[in-house]
Amino acid sequence: MHIQPNPWVGITYIPDNTAMEVPPAYFLQRIHDFDSYLVIVPSRQTPFAYVIARRKQRSKGLTDKAIEDTITQPDTKMCLTYGLVPVCLMFKTGPSWNPDPIIAKLKARDMWAHGGADKVADLLEAQEEGERQKVRKDIRDDLWNRSGDAWRSYQARTGQRTKLSRPDPTRTERRIPIAPSSSTAGSGIVLAR
Repeated sequence: MHIQPNPWVGITYIPDNTAMEVPPAYFLQRIHDFDSYLVIVPSRQTPFAYVIARRKQRSKGLTDKAIEDTITQPDTKMCLTYGLVPVCLMFKTGPSWNPDPIIAKLKARDMWAHGGADKVADLLEAQEEGERQKVRKDIRDDLWNRSGDAWRSYQARTGQRTKLSRPDPTRTERRIPIAPSSSTAGSGIVLAR
């Protein structure tokens, strides 16, 4: 039985660690079809993890030499040597390789798909402001309800409000005055037993 070599090795997958399992061709093809600049490399720092990285495409920016002394993370250093920018870590979970959750997470994190960095920043600021307003509204509603309960309680304790429910016209029992409690002392309230 002759096993076909994986055509995506060297394109979408860089075999930096030969002890790690090479993702199958269908997985690497789906990643490549989603974004041809993405590359998967075994992590040097996290066991059994893969680094999803992106090829540099627009500009080189600072040269690798200028920043390599400031970087201590092994995966970032490895990405620099391959001309890549690290995006995130990926773990193989389960017996098979499923690209769908990886692609979904990458889509959700893709700033270009959401209109660029400025648009994403505006969306995040609007979301944070909405969350702040919701917290303010919840606090205000809670305080409003508590103050209403406190006011009704105060009225009931001081005799300003004696009608808590509808009176029962068929009620004929006799009320016996008792000594007022300390919370209603001097208020003129007569409590019934």
